[in-house]
Amino acid sequence: MREILDVCVKMDRFAERLYAALAEQCPEPGLATTFSRLAADEAQHTGWWEGLLEAWEHGLLPDLVNDTTGLAERLTDVHGELSRIDLGLIGELDVERMLALAARVEFFMIDPVFSELIELTEPAQSEHRHAAYQAHIQRLVNEIAARYPDDSLAALLASSLSRSWRDNRRLSVYATHDALTGLYNRRALYTHLPQWTAWSARYGHPLAVLLIDIDRFKDINHTHGHAIGDLALASIAQAMRHVTRASDLVVRYGGDEFAVIAPETGVSECVDLANRIVEAIRQVSVSTDDGSAIPLTVSIGSAVAHDVAGSPPYRVESLLAAADQALYSAKSAGRDRAADPLTVERV
Repeated sequence: MREILDVCVKMDRFAERLYAALAEQCPEPGLATTFSRLAADEAQHTGWWEGLLEAWEHGLLPDLVNDTTGLAERLTDVHGELSRIDLGLIGELDVERMLALAARVEFFMIDPVFSELIELTEPAQSEHRHAAYQAHIQRLVNEIAARYPDDSLAALLASSLSRSWRDNRRLSVYATHDALTGLYNRRALYTHLPQWTAWSARYGHPLAVLLIDIDRFKDINHTHGHAIGDLALASIAQAMRHVTRASDLVVRYGGDEFAVIAPETGVSECVDLANRIVEAIRQVSVSTDDGSAIPLTVSIGSAVAHDVAGSPPYRVESLLAAADQALYSAKSAGRDRAADPLTVERV
């Protein structure tokens, strides 16, 4: 993982130097200002990766990529393409070639791997990161569009650059997010959770997993229809986003069931988090067509993994089974509550 993040830092540092050089050599003041802004964007991107690298080195980030060797090789290839660009020749380029060079750089930098890494390493910040990079690309596309007719090859290629980024982003969202609620989906949970259990065992940091079930959700669908049921799901998802932390991964686990992966969360913190969720959902209601309100409640079960550093990782199935057992206890006790977290037993 360190090698992957290190290559990301190197690539954005190179892009920053490139745009700074273009800004310095560009004969058009307006375009030079845009190149300067692009350089500032790349400095910000470098800061993202440096922050993640520092977090990894301090044991605050798991190895969230299974095929680290393959991904490192892929990123190294992209970095190699960028490194072949001779910054010393920028002063010899006219404006058209400067724009072509910038477009070439962004073509390499929209590789889907970057979107995947942002999703994996900083789920709570992913929307902000993606929006910032989309704005970055659009700055360059706008400059190209302003200089060439709409039906020109240059304008078409610039538009394709922007579209490629959007398509890559859309595919990433489809693969990892639930369409109705916007939360991460079950596939994302089974991608993230094994890595977080390995992180917990490696560093001896606590990890909590919560399962959240909407009380009597089938009755809501049966009585009021699936449209109201969908509204309830979306409303609960929004409430959970507001009370969970930036480090927590919130997932739509099943039809009426959600999950939360909560790093750095021991038993007492898990109790606080679960109770916040229960209370937040109590404040949520959805209205039917006749204006009547349907109150919503949830039951929560949780499990906490915590062992000495260097222990073997807990099995994902053990964590989820323990959380499910606690969830059953919450429902048996009357629903609309969080059961006490269970400590996972090794099997």
